[in-house]
Amino acid sequence: MGTLNGPAAAAGHSEISGIVHGGQQPISGATIQLYEANAATDGGASVPLGSAVTTLGDGSFTLGSYSCPTSNPLMYLLSTGGNPGLGGSVNNADIVLMAPLGLCSTLNSSQYVVINELTTVAAAQALAPFIKDGADIGSSTTNLSSIAAAFNTAMSGLVQSTGQFSSSGLPSSELQETTLADILAACVNTSGGVSGDTTPCGKLLSLTGGADTLTAAVKIALSPTKSMSSLYALIVSTPPFQPYFTGVPSDLAVTLGYPIPENARAVVLDSNGNFWVYTGGFNYNTATGMSTDLQGTLTVYNGSYVVQFTVLTGNPGAGGLYYPVSGAADKSGDVFFVNANNTISEFGPTGTAISPSGGWATGVAPSFTGTTTGVGYATNPTQVSPIRVDPQGNIWGVGPGTSNCYVELSSTGTVKTPTGTYCALSGGVNQLAPDGSGNAWTSGSSSISQVNALGALAATAPNSPGCFDPQNIAIAANINTFPYVETNTIGYDHANNQLGAHSSTGVGAITDGGTSIFCDSGAAALPVIFPYATPSSTPAGQPYSAGSLLIFSGALDGAGNFWYLTGGVAETGTVGTTSGTYNGTATFATYLNGVSPTGSLLTTYNAGSQMYGMQPTGVGLNGTGTVSNGTVGAISLSAAVVGIDVNGTIWVEDFMSGRVIPITGVAQANTVNY
Repeated sequence: MGTLNGPAAAAGHSEISGIVHGGQQPISGATIQLYEANAATDGGASVPLGSAVTTLGDGSFTLGSYSCPTSNPLMYLLSTGGNPGLGGSVNNADIVLMAPLGLCSTLNSSQYVVINELTTVAAAQALAPFIKDGADIGSSTTNLSSIAAAFNTAMSGLVQSTGQFSSSGLPSSELQETTLADILAACVNTSGGVSGDTTPCGKLLSLTGGADTLTAAVKIALSPTKSMSSLYALIVSTPPFQPYFTGVPSDLAVTLGYPIPENARAVVLDSNGNFWVYTGGFNYNTATGMSTDLQGTLTVYNGSYVVQFTVLTGNPGAGGLYYPVSGAADKSGDVFFVNANNTISEFGPTGTAISPSGGWATGVAPSFTGTTTGVGYATNPTQVSPIRVDPQGNIWGVGPGTSNCYVELSSTGTVKTPTGTYCALSGGVNQLAPDGSGNAWTSGSSSISQVNALGALAATAPNSPGCFDPQNIAIAANINTFPYVETNTIGYDHANNQLGAHSSTGVGAITDGGTSIFCDSGAAALPVIFPYATPSSTPAGQPYSAGSLLIFSGALDGAGNFWYLTGGVAETGTVGTTSGTYNGTATFATYLNGVSPTGSLLTTYNAGSQMYGMQPTGVGLNGTGTVSNGTVGAISLSAAVVGIDVNGTIWVEDFMSGRVIPITGVAQANTVNY
């Protein structure tokens, strides 16, 4: 639900109904108003649509008819004040709750909307930069695409008719939002207070600087580390929103690292320890439902995330830079980007363009217009990506889509593969790992093979489900884009002349001839509790436990040590009353582990603490949530290894806090493995 796509608005709409809850209690006497977001000013005055109504004793409401403007604006419902089930004439003036609705054209007379703390938190987390207060939400004319995308994010995962998340599992973002909703509920379910007094509302307002529950939620979103422990202490003993963090987790109080630039489309960590970040946005036309890409900025940051310089962009920019989608670095300090028109741009360490003004052609015809339906950034459906650069400067790229093609260019931009791409490799090509000897390892849906510019060679990887299973190998030998990351990797270890890989359940290495060196996939190397156990056939109330621990991402350091992140979840409790559910707790954990080029563990299992490796502060999801008649789905991907730099710093992206975090003191300086 929550799509922002749609045709231009119709002339009119009839009634919308719903209910307002404080936790699980109805709020009576609340004022309900339908608003259209301001489309001219950030935080500008919203426009009321139709007349305000008051909720009945059961919290229900029905709006009268209204007409959608031809501009087809973004809409939301706002609930202010009311009695959260306390009896008498109580009116908690601190209650301000909202529910984002999306484009006006998507609304209809059968719409049923629940407004509660969770819908409010979801809106605040996504829309914080655009919210001044409940009646002042908007965007400047140059930023309409961002607020449209924020509405889409706010509505994603929430079921409008229930005010709850659609999944029955425990994704990390949902745990965060239910915890914040329980903090708001501590104020909502009271008679109110004033900032600074000892009431839950007084404490909420003074700790956040908000004027009501909505603006308090916005303040928390903008300053997630401020007074988090004190805010968490407001949660009542049996909070209304389940599951939630049963202790203050590191994810809500991250102070380390550096914020990831908004709208980052391609990120490269070069051999000098600098980040090259391309940020590009898009315009969104609400009337037509179409988005058009905007050329962005290529900014270079040092290891302290201080801006060093920018690279000229345009149509095209320096070196043919044209809406780049991914990139790669070589060991000499040069950085390469693959563009949306299937050209490649190369830059020296100081940003000087090495490629020509039109970039280097890959031989693959582009299919890119920069315009797409809906709220999103347009991409090329026949894109060459990702790319890798070998020690001789040859550029290798994966062919379009799910094809069995790849392309190789010389260091001077001459295409070496026949007719642009080589398209006869059995099993497809998802990623490439050049070995520096004119060959590259490829992985696809059915094979992992060593190839040259003209096709497959004799060497293939042993079929090892723990380490070299082609069915489990996905994309990306090094991570080139925030926030997306694949979980399975092949990468060539130039320090030891061997191929390394990780699947979801193991890390291994093979020789250039395809002989196994090691495969660490057993319990001694990595505890694997897989797959999840479903409590569907066990009687209600009986003990239940299950879980999983899987590898998400990794990178090679300069000595060929493979450093990787694992994410795990363990559930314990009793089988629930509904088939496939349980009651109890789910504990999430993120670990950083290392393995040597010969398979020796650099981080071992500690039986006393039951920890598998290290847990760097601020990295990944680490916390316990309670579950009431719920299930646990796939493990939440909450962090990813970006790369290892020339200083031996492991750079990790934490998705919960939107930051990139350096980890020092464990990896070796990297000058070869790119």
